[in-house]
Amino acid sequence: MGSKGGSRHLKRLAAPRSWSIRRKEKKFVEKPSPGPHPIASSVTLGHLLTSTFRYCKTSKEARKVLRDGLVRVDGQVRRKTDFPIGLMDVVEFPTLGEAYRIFVGTKQRLFPVKIGVEEKSFKLCRIENKKTVRGGRVSYMLHDGRTCIVREGQEVFARGWSLKIGLPEGDLQGHVPLREGAVAGAIAGKNCGRWGVIEGIVPQTEGAESLVRIRAFQGGDYLAPLRYVFVVGDSKPWIKLPTGASG
Repeated sequence: MGSKGGSRHLKRLAAPRSWSIRRKEKKFVEKPSPGPHPIASSVTLGHLLTSTFRYCKTSKEARKVLRDGLVRVDGQVRRKTDFPIGLMDVVEFPTLGEAYRIFVGTKQRLFPVKIGVEEKSFKLCRIENKKTVRGGRVSYMLHDGRTCIVREGQEVFARGWSLKIGLPEGDLQGHVPLREGAVAGAIAGKNCGRWGVIEGIVPQTEGAESLVRIRAFQGGDYLAPLRYVFVVGDSKPWIKLPTGASG
């Protein structure tokens, strides 16, 4: 008999490291559905409601809240508890007048940061790859599964840059290049969650990947692989950073 796809179940002991859960409390935990973020770097919307924000005591309450359309993710109403939430997503509770942006901290665990009204209308997305499509246009693949297509003759961006995307329309509102003087931080590795200013970029050599030297706001310099670096501003952050991580 042929395969029917991956398992629909997830044991708590095997849950991703980005989850802050009691791994020996029960045997299973809700598995994120296929969506904008991979399982390894996301949490379910139901987990946020019950364990992070604690607005709901049980999964049953979370399902009712979502069915009533009381939660928006990136400006769109989401009604499934297994919807994956990841880095830079904007989670909004309209009835409470609250909005949060998801960040990654130490041990690569995701956590929310409360933001203002002006910030919930956009998000920053990292360019993971690009390719030329029909008509000479350039298609950019972003870290949250989005695709941004730029017409021929418009400015060309590079891998590792960040794009400012309007919510919920998904329109391109600006870009931040990955260069010296920009505000950035590591989103993986041993320096995960440390934000600062880029001091220089070490080019790729044979047998070694490109590295970025960052002067952290908390003090000290560190090197991070370019693929782990997320740019969030040119000379100042475009978004509110976690407490103690803003310059």
